[in-house]
Amino acid sequence: MPQRLSSILKVPAKSLDKKGVFNAFVDIDSKLYIDPSLLEKCTIKEFQKTHSEFHKYFSQILTLIDNSKAVGDVFWRKAFSMLQFKEFKYIALGYSVGGKSGNAIGLKIAKELVNTAKEIIKAGIKDPIIFELIGLFEEGIGADRISDMTIHIIRNNLIEFTQRVSNELGIKQREFGKSKIKLPYNTKTGEPIVFAPKELLQDLPIAYSWEDIDRVSRENDDLRRRVNQEIGDNWKYATSSRVGKAKLKETILANPEVLKDLIQQYRRKPKIPYDFTNDPSGQVIWADLSERAVNEFPLNLAALSPVTSANILKVVQAICEKYAKLIETNGWFEFLYDEKTGRLRHERFAQKLFYGIADSYCEANDLSLNREPNAGSGALDFKISKGYKALVNVEVKYTSNPSLIKGFTKQLPRYNRAEGAEASIYLVLRTTDSVKSLKMLQKICDEAASKKEKVPHVIVIDARPKRSASH
Repeated sequence: MPQRLSSILKVPAKSLDKKGVFNAFVDIDSKLYIDPSLLEKCTIKEFQKTHSEFHKYFSQILTLIDNSKAVGDVFWRKAFSMLQFKEFKYIALGYSVGGKSGNAIGLKIAKELVNTAKEIIKAGIKDPIIFELIGLFEEGIGADRISDMTIHIIRNNLIEFTQRVSNELGIKQREFGKSKIKLPYNTKTGEPIVFAPKELLQDLPIAYSWEDIDRVSRENDDLRRRVNQEIGDNWKYATSSRVGKAKLKETILANPEVLKDLIQQYRRKPKIPYDFTNDPSGQVIWADLSERAVNEFPLNLAALSPVTSANILKVVQAICEKYAKLIETNGWFEFLYDEKTGRLRHERFAQKLFYGIADSYCEANDLSLNREPNAGSGALDFKISKGYKALVNVEVKYTSNPSLIKGFTKQLPRYNRAEGAEASIYLVLRTTDSVKSLKMLQKICDEAASKKEKVPHVIVIDARPKRSASH
């Protein structure tokens, strides 16, 4: 199973949880972000002043830009410098642990931010909160970069939080860098670890989450009519990809009242961190389910031992069929859906659940399982291998994924060539009632078979919600 911070640091998971630390997975992307809007109500002592410090930082930038008379003058250069943020790779959010560092916001995007901020100031708005919302209408800025930007500003607070928790839990630390900062570390890589507080985490930052009731310019009928023609009548629609950032940016700069309305409604939105108890997007529950699956539903692969290039496909198929049985027969389809809303969890959850289950079975049979290796042609979901030549690729997709057919016809064959795979499995979870995409897959397979072409093996799992027997 993928390791978590608690196992690496040799501390009980419950201890980290009580201290408010996200017990991140190592080398598994959590898709959680530090949300700047959550700084305001954070109860952890190291972060109680960070909200005002965050806004002070951007107030200084707005003042500099306001005083700038020309591109390249001293005020412009200072603002430009302050809007460049390097990624802090040691924050324990999952994939970041041990990952590559780089510019969260580099020269090109920083320049665009200065220009956009200048236009916003000209429109009469000097509220630093616009930088929490900038990702909604600025190209190249998303939840990940807003998170990195926030981490950069509160970096010292994160370090202080990490040091205090480490001292209280007796976690080993050592000195890093010229400043000799003491931090816990990954015993395998030697790299420092900085804890992410759960109170500041969201799977989708509040700035990116809007409901239908958030009407655009609800207090100005004339403005609302004009804006509705361009970006729709609510912020959920306006901030979606259907409108596009360029169009939204053009509209709000031409109508400053629209941006003021967005700011006002954003301030009123509830500031609630991610619900780790119910785990609506399945950030952590997949790991618990994986352990449960192996304990309650063991898979005996002894008949296929030893694993060779001749039988590895049968081994991988057995693992896939076990995964299918859990979902179809043992009722595990229900975990693919959020218990509260009934909404289908992101495809990443199904992939991680398969990864966790398969990893345990592979470990018991001396198989190596790699997730999303760089094969030169793009990311591949899973690669299971035995030795150098015995290799099978597995990709997990929902039928609701618009790239289902494209992934089958274009992506996997390229991955196979890049990885030198003996075979591939396309693990399709049926999440829709329509059979159009499944029939298309079957047609492609039949045509390939008639031409004696090599195509991935397709396994279809019915993952649609089912009524209980009592109903």
